[in-house]
Amino acid sequence: MDQKSIGKARWARARAASLWQQADDLDRNHSGDWRARATRRRGADRLRAEASRFDGIANRLQPWDDDQAA
Repeated sequence: MDQKSIGKARWARARAASLWQQADDLDRNHSGDWRARATRRRGADRLRAEASRFDGIANRLQPWDDDQAA
């Protein structure tokens, strides 16, 4: 594993965590009518899909071994 791949994997994991946080923030907002809530819910779903994509990129670049995760 080279340093460049490790750096890219760390960046992808950080980006995924940021997107997950943004999605959670959208879910916590309960203001507005049903249309606004539905729009936020769809936005949160898109953010989570993008976060999953970045997690996949990070896993391809730097897969975690079981002994590293512990």
